[in-house]
Amino acid sequence: MTQGAAAPPAAWQGQAFDATLETVLHTQRLDLEPINEAHADELWLPLADPRLYAHVPQDPPESLAALRERFAKLSARRSPQGDQLWLNWVTRDRRDGRCRGRLQATVTADALAWLAYESFPEYWGQGFASEGCRGMIAWLIDELGVRQLAAEVDSLNAASLRLLERLGFQRTSLREAADHFKGRTSDEWTLRLDAASFVRDRAAPPQRPAATGQR
Repeated sequence: MTQGAAAPPAAWQGQAFDATLETVLHTQRLDLEPINEAHADELWLPLADPRLYAHVPQDPPESLAALRERFAKLSARRSPQGDQLWLNWVTRDRRDGRCRGRLQATVTADALAWLAYESFPEYWGQGFASEGCRGMIAWLIDELGVRQLAAEVDSLNAASLRLLERLGFQRTSLREAADHFKGRTSDEWTLRLDAASFVRDRAAPPQRPAATGQR
């Protein structure tokens, strides 16, 4: 463990807890499958779409082999030091069995979860990201005892900001010139939500054609 890192809670130890982290979660339309190496082959093409990376410094995976290696590491569900939970899910629509996107939660020992999410562009505007996030957040609170949730979002990513605010997040700070990528400087909002304020189990919206630029 690196110097200054918080010790992992005792509740994070043991086979029962490991099994909890492998749970497939369910929402109205989606199964949330913990990511493993086998998902790489299915997600290689969707993750190559450059539209996914307009508001983040990352780029598409360099190769299928690199994506397999990354997913294999993420399947440990923990940081290398063991002081954080690195949780990642694929969101799969039960109606046709196809993946709609990914979800991520980094959980710290002080019961804070940092969230990230993406829907593949083919499915933007159909509510999959918000539905998946709502299911993930409920599980983080109920099963892991998360007390606060947070996200950092590029100030130009209006669709992502709207999604978080629909979930009850509030903008708490703006960091100017937080990053520089893809030829521009990025200002970044931090948004937070207390677990006690989370509203759960809203029905998924009716499907409609995806609007350009929405997630």
